[in-house]
Amino acid sequence: MQDCAGEEHARQDARHDSAYEKLMALLPAGRQNELRMMQRLWLQNRDANCGFYADPDGGTLATPGAVQCGLEMAMQQARELELLAQ
Repeated sequence: MQDCAGEEHARQDARHDSAYEKLMALLPAGRQNELRMMQRLWLQNRDANCGFYADPDGGTLATPGAVQCGLEMAMQQARELELLAQ
């Protein structure tokens, strides 16, 4: 199960990175700085949000819950970046 999740994470991370780079190439310099800041804040939010799922006292589902959280957030952010690039 974790291998499958890891593979999907890799696919979604690549999708996210590609969408980010595409959007970055379309923006003027000032907007690129705004996108960088947005992305940094999104990463902080993702890490804090999904880190909360990884409760050390949460039992066997804590880690899969954190992994699923990260996956869903990456998919959502990739979709948003793709839409902005259109």
